[in-house]
Amino acid sequence: METSSFVDYHPQAAQLAESEQLGWGAVPRVSPSATPRVEESEFPGDLAAVSTRQLRVLCNQMYRLLDRDFPPMDALHRYEVLVEEIERREVQAEARTAPVTARSGFRDNSLFSRFELFSDGTMVGHVKYEMKGSHAVLIQAVVDPRFDAVDVEPALIRQVLLNAHKRRIAVVPYCPRVREFLTEFPQYRTLLPADQRVRLEATLRAAGDD
Repeated sequence: METSSFVDYHPQAAQLAESEQLGWGAVPRVSPSATPRVEESEFPGDLAAVSTRQLRVLCNQMYRLLDRDFPPMDALHRYEVLVEEIERREVQAEARTAPVTARSGFRDNSLFSRFELFSDGTMVGHVKYEMKGSHAVLIQAVVDPRFDAVDVEPALIRQVLLNAHKRRIAVVPYCPRVREFLTEFPQYRTLLPADQRVRLEATLRAAGDD
């Protein structure tokens, strides 16, 4: 199997672009120097009162703290709390738009090295991967032909990226379907390690010039 230029890299913390612009408050157009740092601000006591966008900013800031040599003692707990709240909101949002009878699930099937998406107990799609050290190289996205790939594939790839980000697994977007998804939904590129995001965007720019 051909190797990709994406494989040889060292994972770094994924960063959300807006985290350099927003702090705890939703005050627009603040300068980076005025943005309060996580360790200098009080952690919100009621996450329900915080917007989803702010939650993602806080989650990214906490993620960056965890990459330090000596992270604060409560950084991991706070990061997990933020991730759980974001996932809870995503489940609620999906439940409001999905049919009442639909039951879905997502899992990492390490035995077969693939991320799997289920609906009503049936696997509707999966993403095959290979572990290269601490990196999950996403090789191929497959959707069951009995289901609509237009609906299933984006949901599958989105779950793969979010799951890897939550578990702090670096992903390498070798699969063309994954790269197409990241082209159509650039906001999810922030879940990639910084060096992989730069490589991906350079590849996309080069492809656009051809």
